[in-house]
Amino acid sequence: MTARALTGRTALVTGGVSGIGLATARALAAAGADLAIVDLDPERLAATAERLSADLGILVAGAACDVADPEACARAYEQLAARLGPPTVLVNCAGINAQEVKPLHEQPFEHFERMLAIHVHGSARMAALCLPAMRAQGMGRIVNIASIMGLQALPGRAGYTTAKHAIVGLTRALALENARFGVTVNAIAPGYVLTPVLEERIRRGILDYERFAERTPVGRWGKPEEIARVIAFLCEPASAFVTGAVWTVDGGWTIRGDPGDDLGPRREGEGGPNE
Repeated sequence: MTARALTGRTALVTGGVSGIGLATARALAAAGADLAIVDLDPERLAATAERLSADLGILVAGAACDVADPEACARAYEQLAARLGPPTVLVNCAGINAQEVKPLHEQPFEHFERMLAIHVHGSARMAALCLPAMRAQGMGRIVNIASIMGLQALPGRAGYTTAKHAIVGLTRALALENARFGVTVNAIAPGYVLTPVLEERIRRGILDYERFAERTPVGRWGKPEEIARVIAFLCEPASAFVTGAVWTVDGGWTIRGDPGDDLGPRREGEGGPNE
């Protein structure tokens, strides 16, 4: 990651108040970008924007938005672009974890639909809002958050797995459509990451840290900051020849030849690995 490589750029991060989104916001700001963050909770959003601005000494604008709501997305984009200028960097971190870890036919179908609405429709919608200005300026960076579950599958997680596979397809399609306009589109596929949501599930005994650490070749979970540093590189000018790629940042999870046990749901609430 090059120091101050994003000076003069505006970066928009969805899901920017915690976990990978917050770590990414910090990394992009450290690279010199002005920062726009979107999240669902207005109070947490305002507090996060104020804290980042004070910590980093930069301009931070926030807009509360459910990325599954088309009108809310349009309002948020217009509000942030009016304040900071159109973003030339977009990182789609907004997401939710599996509400239930059960076979598809045993869950309310609304859970499946909500998963796609946030992860897939939300990412596509924010990209569609940002792309016209990026193409006009001849420079843009879009990074979508996929998952190891966008490359593999685990039982009981049909909605999450479908959404993350779709994000990989979306990334590749947008990369092809926009490459000649100086806009790159890539995806990150994190493994199991110690986000606040998953740390809380570990504390409550819902999620077994050791079980998944043992399956990961490096023997531990990732940290949000480790994912954010890779995302930040893909947002820099130096990454201009990288597009349509899916970068696994998973401690070796996806290269392991033997599957171990099937890691099917043993405890209620074992959802996706990185929300």
